[in-house]
Amino acid sequence: MTRLVISITLNGMRKSGYLTIAFDDAYLDTYKHAIHYLNKLNIKSTIAVAAGLIGKKLEKRPIIGFRECRMLLRSGHEIASHTLTHPNLLRIDKAGEDRAKFEIIDSKRVLEKKLSCKISSFVFPYIAQNESPALRKTAGAVYKSMRLTSDRPVFNRIPVKNPRKITGFAIMRKHSAAYLKKHIDYVEKENRWLIEVFHLVSDKNTKSAHRPKPYRFFMHIDDFKKHVDYILSKNIMILTQRDALKL
Repeated sequence: MTRLVISITLNGMRKSGYLTIAFDDAYLDTYKHAIHYLNKLNIKSTIAVAAGLIGKKLEKRPIIGFRECRMLLRSGHEIASHTLTHPNLLRIDKAGEDRAKFEIIDSKRVLEKKLSCKISSFVFPYIAQNESPALRKTAGAVYKSMRLTSDRPVFNRIPVKNPRKITGFAIMRKHSAAYLKKHIDYVEKENRWLIEVFHLVSDKNTKSAHRPKPYRFFMHIDDFKKHVDYILSKNIMILTQRDALKL
């Protein structure tokens, strides 16, 4: 693997710590609010999208279309595969269906064909251990990296020993600004890699189809901006999942 040479400095100092801003599910509201803000700051992110839901809805929330996907790529963001239809892979795999493998493999084919780009990252759906050795083997055969998502902070190490075993941290409505800042400070102090996974970032929350309560994976756009501004005040490199693996 070709290593990415780090030459970016802040106030004359070498960067200490790494952060990936990730958006799972690719909600249109998140695109309009959060990614629009990142573009103003020239910050690149990783967006995990279910290929079969592009331009449709997930949990009653609109998903970005192929037009937005192409604009993301032109702006330097990374598109990651998030299966075709966002199923619970472990559940359908245990049922003995070939659908799980199809969801993993065909999502890459669809994205690469429609977007004319290489898709190297895969993100398992749901905030859980939604994988198995068989599913990991299937994904590992076609993707260079795979990510799970945890509801607790996970600090990955750079360089990554196993790019098919990385974990992100799901940002939730219950997380306070102070709680998130504490983890950013730890990343800088210990020179670790944190993948912050956002879902819905907007000016208002919504309810899911299966859960008639305010969405727990929501962050108000004003709070998101403040959080990003805090990250920028630290000596931390912000980069995509794909680029972090080149370090």
